[in-house]
Amino acid sequence: MKRLQQDPQDKPRNILPDCIIPAIALVFTIYYLTTITEVPWISQASAVVVSGLLLLAIIAFVIRSAWRIGKHRETLHLQGTFQDLLGFMPTSARRIGLLLLAVAYVWFIESLGFTVTTFIFVFAAIVLLSSLANWKRALIISLACSVIGYIVFVYFFKTRFPMGPIEVWLKGVL
Repeated sequence: MKRLQQDPQDKPRNILPDCIIPAIALVFTIYYLTTITEVPWISQASAVVVSGLLLLAIIAFVIRSAWRIGKHRETLHLQGTFQDLLGFMPTSARRIGLLLLAVAYVWFIESLGFTVTTFIFVFAAIVLLSSLANWKRALIISLACSVIGYIVFVYFFKTRFPMGPIEVWLKGVL
């Protein structure tokens, strides 16, 4: 019997929405690398390492996507509506929520400091992208990210991130 429509699993998936984050990451990396010329060498070294890792991730995404497009598993085209670009409502709401979280992170980092803002952002992002049922894992991961971020960037590299109550307290203790 002849099929009237192609099965959804046979239809190539449009990956254009998946390209938004790597594109923004590339712009951020270029901006980041062009603004570190006047900082101490240790900050430049850490910026180059972080930027290199980010560029490797972007290159890996591009290679994987090109391979899948070549195999007709994925496609890259702009068509139709806002829903086609961002996906179905639950997916687009999460993407918009993550964008708003990133904007809030930048907005509040000056007043709350690097460590607290990073903790809140990572926790909220994990809960947003998975579910509230994963709050324990989100708590552990966000605590680990903020503590490791403080140790590596603030304590060892002496990066001048905005200081909040945690940084002020730890500076007095350490």
